[in-house]
Parts: sequence; C-alpha cells; structure tokens
Amino acid sequence: MNKGKIYLPLLVLGTAFWGISFPLSKEAYDTVHPYAFMFYRFLIAALVLSIVFYKQVLKLDRSTLKKGVISGIFLFMGICWQTVGLKYTTSSNASFIAGIEVVLIPVFAFLFMRKAIQSRIWVACILALIGLYTIAMSSGLSNFRIGDLMVFVGSLFYATYVLYVGKVSAVKKGEQSKMDARSFVVVQLLVCAILSGTLTLTTQGVNGIVIPMSSNVWMSLLFVGVLSTAYMYCIQNIAQRYIEPEKIALTYLCEPIFATLFAFLLLGENITMSTIVGGSLILLAMFVSEVNVLRWFRYVKKLYTTN
Repeated sequence: MNKGKIYLPLLVLGTAFWGISFPLSKEAYDTVHPYAFMFYRFLIAALVLSIVFYKQVLKLDRSTLKKGVISGIFLFMGICWQTVGLKYTTSSNASFIAGIEVVLIPVFAFLFMRKAIQSRIWVACILALIGLYTIAMSSGLSNFRIGDLMVFVGSLFYATYVLYVGKVSAVKKGEQSKMDARSFVVVQLLVCAILSGTLTLTTQGVNGIVIPMSSNVWMSLLFVGVLSTAYMYCIQNIAQRYIEPEKIALTYLCEPIFATLFAFLLLGENITMSTIVGGSLILLAMFVSEVNVLRWFRYVKKLYTTN
C-alpha cells in the first residue's frame, strides 16, 4: 500500500489538533506571553519526542544534526513572524495571508528546485486559496496593515521549511532514507525552544519566562505541546518522505475548518454559509490533488457507455 495514503489522514488529524489548540492558546495568552508560550510549547514537544525516540536520538549523526538545525531555524522564523504579525493585524487577515503558503510552495518548488508541478496541483492550490479567502471574508478582511507583511514573511519562511524538509527527507522508490526523521524532528523542535527562550529573555526579561502556575495554562501547554506540536511535526517529517510538499501544504488548510468547528462547539460561535462554502472548496482541492479527475471521469464515462 502507498504509504502516502496512510500518512495523509494522519496529517489531517494533526490539523484538527491545530484547530482545537486555537481557543486553548488564546485563553493561555491572558496569563503567559506568546513568546514564553512558544518556548514551553516547543520544549515540551522536544522532551516528549526525545523520551519516545531516545534510541534514535542517541544515534544522532552530524549530518542529521546540521539539517535539523537549519530546518529548525526556518520553522522558528515562520512561526515567530506569524505570531508577532497577529499583534498588528486581524485574525481573518492573518489566516488568509498565512494560507498563501499553499501557493508559495509549488511556486518555489518550480522556480528554485526546477520541479515540474502537475496541472491538477495548481488547480487544487487555486481552489484551496479561494476557499480560504471565502472563510476569511466571513470574518471580515480589513485593509492592509504592517502585521499583514509580518505574517507574509512568516509564510515565506514556513514555505521554505516545508520544501527543505521535503528535499532532505524524500525517499526514492527502492531506496531507504539515510536520515532518521525522528531524531531530525527532535533537533528542529529543540532549536525552536532555544530560539523562543532566547527571544523571551531578550524582550521580556527573566520574569517573562517564569513557570506558569495556572492549571488551565498547563492543560493548554500540554495539549499544544504534545498533540499540536510533537505529534504533528513528527508525522509531517515522516510523511514528507512519501508525500510532495505541495500536498502537505493543502492538508494545512484543513486547520481553519477544524478551528471553526471547535469554535462552534467550545465557544458557541456561529458557522456561516461562507465558512461552509470555503471549507467545501478546500476539501474539493484535496480531492483534486489526490485523484486524477480526468482519468476518473473517462473511467466513469466508459462504464456508462458500455452499460
């Protein structure tokens, strides 16, 4: 069985964890500074995966360490710029601009990696972007702000992160990967924790990184650290051996769908028709990316004519 077919639903499950983490993180930000929250989030994720995969971590080689540090810097810069940008723009603007990476990834792959992108992937990316725009419109897109530029810079770094991980993790048919994805992702998350801690100390001082005492904050941190971070990035790094980066980006756009669903279930927010239409377009985009629609249409037409 194609391993990509196995990891794709696991990635979608990870976006569900991302979706539910939004209201949890929003509540925690009232007590903990976002930078400190990032520090604890990545530290918890790195520690959990280090314990689970301690055998692989002990066998960490210099090449994997170097690649993990590089990808960790890209990941941190992407998340950091988007986190800072949220302070200076609306959530609807930020969600739409962050989602632009679904188009940036195949564009970068085509321009800088000379990779041929299938036509159906371009169609899927456009459909997904229209769907995301429709969802963002339901929250009310506002005029351009400086935060929008920051979020866009974050998207550039995050697109680079996904492409870099795809490049160093990809496995050709009949070959085995020389790099262990589990120790690779531990290095990434540890780098993010170190950089987040450094950023917190330089901007907030020692008091900014104080251990939170609230049980609710720790519940949020454990959920986000273990499921939204440790699980998601571990699955992603393994999945990118078998799934193209542009398809990985498409799964990310399931996050606003789950975020809307959990906001409805947990916070009582309304689900608008725009959200339903936008979510449907995103799901259609994933279908188009996975299924050769023209071949499927010819097959159905052939069955219909023969009968």
